[in-house]
Amino acid sequence: MARKVKIRRVVDGDSVEVKYAGWFSFLRRPFPVRLYGIDAPELAQPYGREAREQLASLVRRGGIRMDTMATDRYGRTVGLLYPARRGREPINVAMVRSGMAYWYRRYGGRDLGFPEAEAEAISKRRGVWKDGRRARRPWDHRADLRRARERRRWRRRLLTRLVIAGVVLVILAAVVLARAWLG
Repeated sequence: MARKVKIRRVVDGDSVEVKYAGWFSFLRRPFPVRLYGIDAPELAQPYGREAREQLASLVRRGGIRMDTMATDRYGRTVGLLYPARRGREPINVAMVRSGMAYWYRRYGGRDLGFPEAEAEAISKRRGVWKDGRRARRPWDHRADLRRARERRRWRRRLLTRLVIAGVVLVILAAVVLARAWLG
């Protein structure tokens, strides 16, 4: 069942901060929501800021309802956002249709209209599809960042070990020279 929510902040193209609407809503805390079934470019990527602006424009148009689907590994609510007027497609699908988000097939959503929305965005070259299929997918971008971070960690560890080995060699050389000189 969809509940009315107030969007407090649009974080990026696939995340918002919401608060439940209604009586005693002032007592409730805002909480993060990850939009179900989509993955938008990161803010540092091409189209990242445009995706956030597109989502902001879609949620700004009036009341919003949210269906909670799950909780992700970071503790965020994963949800479907709908315009308050019934009969409209989910905002999640509208983001894919606009070309400002990818359908995240891994998590499903085939029955919600994601495949048709993505096919339309590709055929009309909207958003991330303007340049054909050369746009960097957000999950690949994040994987590259993780690999680069791991390479930096590995290099730091190697450098630390080399410095320690060098210091040990200098100390051993000093001990050997001191014994030879005194001996």
